[in-house]
Amino acid sequence: MLIKQIRAAHPLLVQWQTMATKRINLKKRLHSLVLLSLILIIPSAQAGAQTAREIFLSAPDLSDYPDITFYIDVTNREGRNITELTADQITLKENGVEQELLDFQSLSPGIQLVAAFNISNSFGIQDIIGYSRFDYIKESLLSWADQPQTSAPDNISLISNDGLEHSHLAEKSVMVSILERYDPEIRDTESNFNVLAQAISIASDPVDQPGMKRIVLFYTSQPTADEFAAIDSLISQALDNQVLVYTILVSSPAFFATAGASKIQNLSVDTGGLFLPFSGEEPLPVLGQLLEPLRSTYLLMYRSQIVTPGTQNLEVSVASTLAPIVGDREFFLDVQPPNPIFISPPRTVTREMQDENTVDTNTQTYQPETVTLNILLEFPDNHPRDLDELIFRVDGEIVARKTTPPYDQFIWDISSYESSATHHISLEAVDVLSLSRLSVETPVEIKVNVPPPDITNIIRANAPALAGLAVILLIGLALFIFISQGRIQPGVTNIFHSISSKWVRFTKSKTLIKKILPCKTNEKQDGPSLPVTPYRLIAINDISQQIFPEPVKVNENEIKIGRTLPGKGIQIQHSSVIKEHSSITCLEDGKLQITDLGSTAGTWINYKQIQSGKPKFLKDGDIIHFGEAIFRLQVMTRMDTPRVTEEKRT
Repeated sequence: MLIKQIRAAHPLLVQWQTMATKRINLKKRLHSLVLLSLILIIPSAQAGAQTAREIFLSAPDLSDYPDITFYIDVTNREGRNITELTADQITLKENGVEQELLDFQSLSPGIQLVAAFNISNSFGIQDIIGYSRFDYIKESLLSWADQPQTSAPDNISLISNDGLEHSHLAEKSVMVSILERYDPEIRDTESNFNVLAQAISIASDPVDQPGMKRIVLFYTSQPTADEFAAIDSLISQALDNQVLVYTILVSSPAFFATAGASKIQNLSVDTGGLFLPFSGEEPLPVLGQLLEPLRSTYLLMYRSQIVTPGTQNLEVSVASTLAPIVGDREFFLDVQPPNPIFISPPRTVTREMQDENTVDTNTQTYQPETVTLNILLEFPDNHPRDLDELIFRVDGEIVARKTTPPYDQFIWDISSYESSATHHISLEAVDVLSLSRLSVETPVEIKVNVPPPDITNIIRANAPALAGLAVILLIGLALFIFISQGRIQPGVTNIFHSISSKWVRFTKSKTLIKKILPCKTNEKQDGPSLPVTPYRLIAINDISQQIFPEPVKVNENEIKIGRTLPGKGIQIQHSSVIKEHSSITCLEDGKLQITDLGSTAGTWINYKQIQSGKPKFLKDGDIIHFGEAIFRLQVMTRMDTPRVTEEKRT
């Protein structure tokens, strides 16, 4: 537009311009050739540094761990992206172990592009026809915006050091409108590299489409020595957020080989972008061709097997007619077991009798009968994932399990607690990776308020029985008087026999005795002895899992555990376990007992060491340490219980 205005206003100037152009044509061509060769050398040198036939792996997306997603770009010998790859050409290894791909997609996303202008005096230098360097830059961007979009839409931002700021424009037409109105005061604007920090920050925002590249087109003059340190920190920021910086150094050719130009070139090379010098005499690169290779990528997703924190390695190999193309990338992953927590558990729960006038203890009920325990699941590694199960324990014994969500609460049944005591509750969370953690035991005091007996109510409830007893006592007293006075002679024995027979019939139900004089019976019922209780020992830490990858099944009355045992003993080949470490015995009533046999490292139940030689009972779900090897006890269901029940019925 500026050229048209000049030609319309000054026809003689147009004629002079034509002559002057011819005179400087040769010089300009030579100069442009030198600069163009410099422009071409830099990208080609960068391409040579990349070496042909390579795979670039993006930083993996760990937000859905254990499902991990990342992107790859594959280039051929000419440095061009290879398209039309298929999943069967891809081999993925995680820490050297081959993994199955859950998803593989060829994508053609748009670009998250930030055009950043660090305006200074060098932008205002004009050529013979009065066109400034900034005019050429503006024309290049408008020309690119006018081209038809062949891929998914781009996300475009425009910022400058003189206050221009428009972020995440969805339409190129909006960008064109903004650029056409943008007319900076170039002579009054000073260079400020803070605009690059702002550009990298905008480019680092979440992308609209999977696989979008983050690009900063940075138009700037050469930096001063004071700005070198800022550039180093900006390189680190760009690398952390996978932002590629394409730098167009707007300056005179004499400054293209200075330390400042070298610093700008390092900015581009280190972030994976390009460095392009521009003096106004050579053509700017065609943005469409420059950005087109960034519009293709491949998405890979797999289920990770990582269960230990630290630096991990991904390796991708692409099969080809020549040698395979291989690329790898290291990344850090923190993996920790889930942490279950009780949310504000009650310190004391008081149970009160519902009906205090009830004398029969079999019908007395206490309230409350349940306690609601709210639960919070924390993932210290910041990778929330599904659980296999959530286990609720009271005093070390499993009382409830959950294997499906939600995992936000347990209902604790306390209806069987009829005496005051302190109970210790805990949780164990087991995630889909079989990582588990026990919570800290929380003491909860259950207070049961039993009202004192009411003599009046007892007498009222047992009035018939007491009346009968009074009658019997009166009869006995009368008999005693009659005998002492000699009114009853031999034959007394028959009378007593008659009375005692009536007494037995009267008290046959034993109701009065049961209510007033309760007693315990030690009678034992004969019957078949219970069979052996089968159980399993499930390895739950690295040491035990390496020795016993599968659960150890036991169906014996007694079995020993040690490092070197003959016969049916359980051998744990570890230095913390002695030759004969412990033994587990099944008693006649089906209960299990464990005894430490004088081991050095000790035998532990639910993280409490037991005394050597003194048996301790075991329950389903107990955590058992044999030295450093840890197992969980799982009691199996007896298969022959129905047969015993049928025999009892017979």
